Amino acid sequence: MKPVFTYVYDHRHVCLWIVLSSIVFAVVFALYGITLKAVWYPLLISGMIGIVLLVLGFIRFGKKHRELDHIFIEKGAISDITDALPSAETLEEEDYQSLIARIESVYRAEKGEWEAARRDMDDYYATWVHQIKAPIAVMKVLLQQEDTLENRELSAELFRVEQYAEMALSYIRLGEGASDLVIQEYALDGIVRKAVRKYAGQFIRRKIRLVYEGTDIRVITDEKWLAFMIEQILSNAVKYTPEGAVTITVDDRKCLSITDTGIGISPEDMPRIFEKGYTGYNGRLDKKSTGIGLYLCRMAADKLGHKLTVQSEPGKGSRFTIDLENYPFVAE
Repeated sequence: MKPVFTYVYDHRHVCLWIVLSSIVFAVVFALYGITLKAVWYPLLISGMIGIVLLVLGFIRFGKKHRELDHIFIEKGAISDITDALPSAETLEEEDYQSLIARIESVYRAEKGEWEAARRDMDDYYATWVHQIKAPIAVMKVLLQQEDTLENRELSAELFRVEQYAEMALSYIRLGEGASDLVIQEYALDGIVRKAVRKYAGQFIRRKIRLVYEGTDIRVITDEKWLAFMIEQILSNAVKYTPEGAVTITVDDRKCLSITDTGIGISPEDMPRIFEKGYTGYNGRLDKKSTGIGLYLCRMAADKLGHKLTVQSEPGKGSRFTIDLENYPFVAE
């Protein structure tokens, strides 16, 4: 009913003019002593014609309203709207469409500048990450020449620097959409063992036991991004587990679980741990926490079609589960 009331309200001046005109005719006829019966017949005919014209106008109004509503739903970007607008029927509509066209032109120009600037920034960060790997590799070799406590600590910190650089590159790649994904069937055991080997030194340094018995399950995923998710979860497990063990298991439903015996996550932080930049109570204790790792994990899981969940109890540890169940997909 809203379009009906809107149409009537938009034509309220016409309706008011018809009523006033009828009153004027009735008053004039009465002053001249003409019987009012002579008024009703032409008024009835005029009223019927007016109603027909209003109905026809409402039909045209409804059609244009549906066209505009369809454009609003189907066209997501401003640049797609102008060409889809219905033809203007009045000078006022032409003025509004000209204004929309000017807004579109400005939007396209600003969007082009923004996208160019974003591409330049992404290219810069990608180049920076690749270039920083060279001095990191050199420092690794130098620190391995002498096995001292100081060199071990420096190697651990250098490992964290390398991880932060990789995280920056992953952040850029995930923002580029699905162009970096290679979806196919992989052996899950190889992906897990590769991530475990990468963090083996951190487990040894922190004296944390790692339990993983292997699996022969194959999954449909992207090897690089699944490995990234596992590495980020292992990184948090090492960071927030003062002592105890980290256990990796895979069940028959292709659910990969990483369980630690660390400090756990407080209940009030649980709903927000995957938000960008949210560090929570544990992050405030660890001043080096960025709040980006789990956010990137959730982004990667969403792009791969995997489900990432967490269970935790403060003081007893956390369990992160990646549901790797196969899902139907169609190659485009």
